[in-house]
Amino acid sequence: MYTNIKTILTDAAEKNYAVIATSAVNMESARAIITAASEKCAPVIILLGQNMMHNHAKAELIVPLIKTLASYTKIPVAVCLDHGSSTERIMYAIKNGFSSIMYDGSLYDFETNMRKTKHYAEICHALNMGIEGELGHVGQASSGDNLKEDLYTRPEDAREFVKFTGTDCLAVACGTAHGEYPAGFVPQINFDIIKSCKDATNGMPIALHGGSGSGDENILKAVKAGINKINVVTDVFNASRDALKAELDKNPKIGYMDLMARQEEAIQNFIKHWIDLSGSEGRAENFTNPENIFMLGKTQAVGISE
Repeated sequence: MYTNIKTILTDAAEKNYAVIATSAVNMESARAIITAASEKCAPVIILLGQNMMHNHAKAELIVPLIKTLASYTKIPVAVCLDHGSSTERIMYAIKNGFSSIMYDGSLYDFETNMRKTKHYAEICHALNMGIEGELGHVGQASSGDNLKEDLYTRPEDAREFVKFTGTDCLAVACGTAHGEYPAGFVPQINFDIIKSCKDATNGMPIALHGGSGSGDENILKAVKAGINKINVVTDVFNASRDALKAELDKNPKIGYMDLMARQEEAIQNFIKHWIDLSGSEGRAENFTNPENIFMLGKTQAVGISE
């Protein structure tokens, strides 16, 4: 079942669980993610980033594949542009069948971020698409941005931001970062920011970016604090890489198809573990109303100039 993040995350916020959001760049990873979620009866969000599509997984190739896989299962599946920041890339996502976008205006000042996020929210809602905005700035682990408290989300700003923009989900900066942390490092998440943002926005869906490397205990606490969407990409890619390396070390002459099967198995096991952490197992049972289904083909003209 192909749907949007608004449909998925509204249920998650109402019922106090989180949904795993991760990336698929080929058939094997897409099939592994959706298969794992189907076996766990859990909704899932597949992220495609701007650079990812430019360098590898072209939207016109990967999105139809994901839609086809979604049609084989009853679980809700959404495809979301991750950290969209330009009209050109957002138009590209809309034209190629994305059900949702995450607009990242976090590098702009507060007023500009609000204005731009509202602009894209109006476009998305006119097309029955979901939208996520970001307040504060979730930077890069390699730069130590997770330690820079001046980048963290201010709960008092969150209330104004979501009211003005109409965004369906809010990504907050609270101590995590994108990419891979130094060996042995576990981020210290400010759970008070999550709770305060949740309260300030009347319980709306809240997203945690940079879930990779955060540790199981932190993830469990983040969900309890109010997180409803958990982005985990780096760890999924690493699990896939490590499984392939281990298999090749064990059997250098393994057949290619068998090797790809090992990759799928590794991704499935990883996703299942994160579904357990998120509390989303069995939650796909909540989505039985046909009105939840994202209706394809609704492509009326909408102004997208800034």
